[in-house]
Amino acid sequence: MDYKILIIKSSGWIFLLLTALLTAPVVFAQAGDKIVIAHRAASGYLMEHNLPSVALAVAMGSDYIEQDLVMTKDDQVIVLHDPTLDRVTNVAELFPGRARQDGKFYALDFTLAEIKQLHLKEPYPNSGRFPDTNTNLQLAVPTFKEELELIRGLEKTMRKDIGIYPEIKQPWLHRKEGKDISMAVLKILREYGFTGKEDKIYLQCFDPDELKRIHDELMPALQMELKLIQLIDDNNGNETKSLQWGEWVNYNYDWISSKSGLRTLSAYISGIGMDKSMLVDEAGNLLRPELVSDAHSLGMVVHPYTFRREKESLPPYAASFEALLEFFYFKVGVDGVFTDYCGDAVFFLQKRSAAPAPATVPASSETLPAQPTAPEAPQPPAAPLAVPVSRPDLTPSSAPVPVAEPPAPMITPEPAQAPTLDPAPAPAPVPEAAGEAAPDRVQPAAPASAPLEVKYQ
Repeated sequence: MDYKILIIKSSGWIFLLLTALLTAPVVFAQAGDKIVIAHRAASGYLMEHNLPSVALAVAMGSDYIEQDLVMTKDDQVIVLHDPTLDRVTNVAELFPGRARQDGKFYALDFTLAEIKQLHLKEPYPNSGRFPDTNTNLQLAVPTFKEELELIRGLEKTMRKDIGIYPEIKQPWLHRKEGKDISMAVLKILREYGFTGKEDKIYLQCFDPDELKRIHDELMPALQMELKLIQLIDDNNGNETKSLQWGEWVNYNYDWISSKSGLRTLSAYISGIGMDKSMLVDEAGNLLRPELVSDAHSLGMVVHPYTFRREKESLPPYAASFEALLEFFYFKVGVDGVFTDYCGDAVFFLQKRSAAPAPATVPASSETLPAQPTAPEAPQPPAAPLAVPVSRPDLTPSSAPVPVAEPPAPMITPEPAQAPTLDPAPAPAPVPEAAGEAAPDRVQPAAPASAPLEVKYQ
């Protein structure tokens, strides 16, 4: 499959809006219960969190597109991984002196109009990713509404349901600034038609208390019921803090990994997500062998992060990106992964599902019934018979002997044809005719389809 490039110019901004629209309808990655989640859109190919990167992730067949959400000074919800702007934009060049005491530039201190003046930059410039020079291609920070507008439009033109996976970032930080980011996000989702569990959306957050509030208070007030994902941190991060004795301290997630903790979550949570290093150590040993199976037994999915193909990002137990995916999908048993390289992950699942399965004996302990065989043809008599016979072993002068069991099938010779059997009243097996399969015979499975070839240019 080839890709078409469409460049759209709008209001002075050059957007590579549909960077890789397929000439054929998109086939999404989902193979059984395994899915691909585009981490910060197609961030490994075209920088993170921008509209062209979203279009690329959709065209590559990702099942879900992730949106990290923070708020601006004027209460707009934007798609940005961190509450700060300096890692991925040129904010320090355009607005020097606007950093806080920690030296960082917070989106909460800028209006949307100011943020729209910024240009995105590649946060990993030496990793072999998109070679952005920040001169001609000037991508901007999108709003949540802009991204949903694009996704809804692509759903219509591509005739596909495109999943979204928004994350509410650091509710505690927004609360300190007097902003209810959760309510703002839910109102936007409802505006764009995401209201029920049947919709293709997971709403995630690291804050367990906030997810409980969303489930118990906010969604009922808005007549919504979305699937929620509890993200689990390592207790050392800043994703979730709680105010204790006048001080903001890190949240302790240890209770969540226990069986009782998972059971408590399962009452209102549809799944969990965590860094993949929390499941497997550097030697490839399972750190929490029962966590995935326990979550599955409670009806919850498991979606770890983040899967990257750079050599320095691969753990020692995985020789390649594909080996890493194979290990987590089919040994650890996770349901989906967050990956910067959604196109590679999609191709991996498609190729694996299209590979022909080896011929094996059915695993069932049930024995297949014996197949019926045709009886030997009767020897023709020396002279024509005056009356038909009821059994091949009787002669015209033989008297039929009554039997307790149903009579065997009648045999009627026909000229130039092999004898055939008339239907018998007893449930005896009927021999198969030449060239036809017996109705109770197991038919061979249809051959697997050829692998899909996906080209990324």
